[in-house]
Amino acid sequence: MMLLSLVLACAPKPVAVVDAPPPAPVVYVPPAPSPLPARPFAVPAVAEGRLKNGARVAVVENHEAPLVSVTLSFAAGGLSDPPGKTGLAAATLDLMNEGAGKRDAVGISAELRRLGASLGTSSGSDGSSLSASCLRDKLEPTLDLLADVLLRPTFPDKDWARIKQLWIDDLSAARASPSRIADRVMSRVLFGDGYRGRRYDEASLAKIGVKDMKAWHKANLSPAQTLVLVGGDITLAEVVPLLDERLGGWKTPAARLPSRPASPPPVATTVHLVDKPDAPQSVIRAAAYVARPGDPDWMALSVANTAIGGQFASRINLNLREKQGFTYGARTSLGYDLAGGSWGFSSNIRTDATGPALVELFKELREARGERPLADKEVDEGRGAAVNGYALRFETPDYLLGQVDTMWTYELPADWVSGYLDRARAVTTAAAQAAFATRVDPDKLALVVVGSAAAVRPQVEALGLPVVLHDVDGNVIGER
Repeated sequence: MMLLSLVLACAPKPVAVVDAPPPAPVVYVPPAPSPLPARPFAVPAVAEGRLKNGARVAVVENHEAPLVSVTLSFAAGGLSDPPGKTGLAAATLDLMNEGAGKRDAVGISAELRRLGASLGTSSGSDGSSLSASCLRDKLEPTLDLLADVLLRPTFPDKDWARIKQLWIDDLSAARASPSRIADRVMSRVLFGDGYRGRRYDEASLAKIGVKDMKAWHKANLSPAQTLVLVGGDITLAEVVPLLDERLGGWKTPAARLPSRPASPPPVATTVHLVDKPDAPQSVIRAAAYVARPGDPDWMALSVANTAIGGQFASRINLNLREKQGFTYGARTSLGYDLAGGSWGFSSNIRTDATGPALVELFKELREARGERPLADKEVDEGRGAAVNGYALRFETPDYLLGQVDTMWTYELPADWVSGYLDRARAVTTAAAQAAFATRVDPDKLALVVVGSAAAVRPQVEALGLPVVLHDVDGNVIGER
């Protein structure tokens, strides 16, 4: 018995077996392929000609689908409104397709449905337009209707009464929307009662009648100041005779258009505050006229702006949204009109973060001017954003025709489109940095804030900036 105990005591004890995890599989991750070389791209051709009455015609062909679009772009727009009747150009264009020739608004609508076509008018500060689109085999009757709307509008009183009320209702909506208030006030801040600062209201609409529309139509729409833009399944040789047949008798003399407005002069950065007690957040806009789109450094400025605030991964958005959590998004942009080229910022900011957000915005702008200059990688990404998707814009004729219109309206260089890629690819980091540092000055901005004044005003006053109070129409009601 003792021997058995001794044997058992000396026997090795069983070892607990623990299941070991299997070795991790070796996954081969191939290196990312190098980018393919850029494919050659040529801007589609624009065929140009003139009608017998002198109107210029531009045609961009696209025969992939049997569709044709025709737009008559007029040089006259809201800038031509007479004193006290702001909105007359827009009212005239709006009423032109409410009755023309032998058709009233219902008849025009019925004819468009029969043709499967569309027709519309529009007017802005910088010009007006009349457009139609249809299937290729319905082009001639569609042009007949377009010619009626252009040359034989009836301007029915009853339709003006209806549309005027819609405009008045829209004014009420604009005065209730913080974003629209911000845009309206910014226009007034920059231009006062001139150019984009002119806004129709109930008083000006009350003074406008159909006699005014007929007079404006006769005085301001002229073939010498019209660009006819045609796109789709047709050629210049085919469309010019069709247009001449219908518009050849239109020979209104050229209008004396107002002179181009000057760019607003730079002023010290000022906060223009609009009290909107029920606003859930602060709507912020900043703007300044900084250049002209034909300037040699415009493309460099565009690339720089993309890096600093023009895309999701830009400095300003990553700071205000990702780092600080002040907003869902913040963007900067470049634009242009008859007064020149402008830089702007827009965002909706948490009410309690309005002041801190402005501090961060100004910090980013000042640092970008020198303390933290643009890096090569940022400029590469900005340049890539300008170049990489450019060819896709030309899938339909609309983009190129729009650019032809833009060049005509704003007197841009002849190579505005054809030289775009070369200008974008040529932008260097030094050029982008110099353009932004020279053009965008955080100490010379118009700054509009729409929000709860009780919560926001102490925050913006703490910045040490002048504060001017406005009502929702942009009228000054007080200042600090």
